[in-house]
Amino acid sequence: MLKHLLLEVIGHVSGLSDAQLEQIERSLPATKALIDLLNQAHPIIEQAETLYNEAQPLIAQAKKEWEAVGPAVQILIEVISHHLNTGRSPVEAAETVRAALGGSTQNVVQGGRMDPGMNRVTVFGGTGFVGRRIVRHLSDSAVTVRIASRHPARAEGDNVEQVIADAHDERSVEAAVMGADGVINAISLYTEHGGDTFHSVHVEAAARIARVARHTNIKRFVHLSGIGADPASSSPYIRSRGEGEAAVQATFPGAVVIRSAVMFAPDDVFLTTILGLLRTLPAYPLFGDGRTRLQPVHVDDVAAAIAKVLLQTQRPYPVYELAGSRVYSYEELLRTIARTAGLRPMLVRIPFAFWNAAAGLAEILPHPRLTRNQVELMQIDTTASGSRPGFGLLGISPRSLEEELKALLKQARP
Repeated sequence: MLKHLLLEVIGHVSGLSDAQLEQIERSLPATKALIDLLNQAHPIIEQAETLYNEAQPLIAQAKKEWEAVGPAVQILIEVISHHLNTGRSPVEAAETVRAALGGSTQNVVQGGRMDPGMNRVTVFGGTGFVGRRIVRHLSDSAVTVRIASRHPARAEGDNVEQVIADAHDERSVEAAVMGADGVINAISLYTEHGGDTFHSVHVEAAARIARVARHTNIKRFVHLSGIGADPASSSPYIRSRGEGEAAVQATFPGAVVIRSAVMFAPDDVFLTTILGLLRTLPAYPLFGDGRTRLQPVHVDDVAAAIAKVLLQTQRPYPVYELAGSRVYSYEELLRTIARTAGLRPMLVRIPFAFWNAAAGLAEILPHPRLTRNQVELMQIDTTASGSRPGFGLLGISPRSLEEELKALLKQARP
């Protein structure tokens, strides 16, 4: 059919007779063979078109499924690439992937059931800004929570225990994790003092807790870090965070790292400090040009996510990034806070060189309000990469900074 159609078209356009066309056809064997082949393929082409139309709904459904498991694929690629780049064999890489993700990406779409075998959890740093909220979420889930801290506070709840523990002392750590099913390390340090350095807390103590947890057969270990953690960073704080992650994952295979953006809450030293300064200073000094990008997240959302990662039945991802619902430049953040509070501040750009000099002088004091480490942090963007799993896969919607600030201001009114 196709052959005759082509001959008719050529004859009509060229004005040649059928006999002349037949003669041309005999003199062009390759062309004749091509036409014959196309003629044979015509039913197949029609069938393929029909199959494609039938496949369209399945293609749309598959696209949705891959949107769900896409983060898992990203992690598989990163894990395999890392192991091959460090000289390990494909077999070793495959074993690591199976250990990290349970040999399947299907756990991405499983439900949020709680692990019935997770009965007692030890939280190091359980009296801190994040830790005490983690304790509350775990306690509300009917889990027995053991708070391990050098400075114990009054325990709230019948299923909350207190134990004095020093993360720098191995025997103390062993006593704190004894009998526990899960361990969370929420210890962090923002200003070095005495023997507590970024390296001793974020790397040495974290590795010690992970090592003891592994030796005592803890089922799941969760380590709190920060977005931007990088062992190659020039910043001592950021470098120690990255080195701490690596130490924990090397010591406790299958450990979960939680990277959080800067956290805010009514009792924080971030949002409340900015608000207080905006209210009192005639001109607010900006760090540099104010373009550093932040993605603030409510501390309760982070605590809820950590509790869910620890208690869920499916195997968690190796790394989660938890950030707020909106990315701000530092200047946008200040103006948003001021506008919500009904303020109209004058913002003045101050070079980072000045801030470094001022921080160097402040560090002479016993309790400096500003450190060079803090100045370094204000020069680095702390936003989610988008390639790691986060709140979405945990079924949590991060709260709006503006809405939380409005609630805070409303409560503060006489």
